[in-house]
This record gives sequence, structure tokens and C-alpha cells, in this order.
Amino acid sequence: MANSYVEYSESGTGTNGMGQKTFSYNSIDVLSADHIYCRTYSGSSTQWASQTIASRDASAKTITLASIPPSGTYIVRVYRDTVSTPLVDFVDGARLTESDLDTAYKQGLLATQEVKEDAAVNGNTGVANLSLP
Repeated sequence: MANSYVEYSESGTGTNGMGQKTFSYNSIDVLSADHIYCRTYSGSSTQWASQTIASRDASAKTITLASIPPSGTYIVRVYRDTVSTPLVDFVDGARLTESDLDTAYKQGLLATQEVKEDAAVNGNTGVANLSLP
């Protein structure tokens, strides 16, 4: 399974270049484009800064930031933060579908990967009530 994040650290003139606002998350497996976020690292401190996403294009698997990453940015990290609230609610007497079972399984798998990788780079998982040791 691919990582739950992708990092960009090179200057460029097209999508994914450090001086651009549009970044691809094509290599990240997601359930929804709404689960994609972005942070930048300037190297001057241990803090990663959250970036505002102006738009998400689910079909192209890209995000567009509200502004170009700040001058002096060394790394742009586009990462997945899967919601921890259940996307599927199974009820007694309901018909189980392959799609619902796949979604429920995949949500757990993706959230577990995020915990393992700490994709949000903030010392915790981004998933409520869970933290790294």
C-alpha cells in the first residue's frame, strides 16, 4: 500500500512545484477528496504549518491551495486524514452489500495506516482519541 502522504520538495513551474498552488495526491488511496489536507515545513522550527485548501478536484486527484506556499518552505506535504466516525452504519435486518463492507473495511485500514505513519506530522494521528506512543 502506498503511503498516506506525498511530499514535494523541488521547485518547478507546473503542478507539484514548490512555487505552485496545485498539488497532486494521485498516489494516495482515499475514500473522499475531503480527507486530503496540506502542511508546509520551513525548516526554521519543528512546526508544520497547515495550509488552506481552496478547492479539491476528486477526478483529477489534485488540491489547490488558497495561496502559494510561503517563501522559505522546504517541504509541502499533502496527506490523508480519514474520518474516524463510521462511514457505514450496519443495522439489524439490513442487507449487507459488498460496497458497504468494502467501505467499512477500507476506512479502518486507512485510519490504521495514518496512525502508523503519523501523516499529519503533528505528534498525533489527527484521529480523535488516538495518539502515538
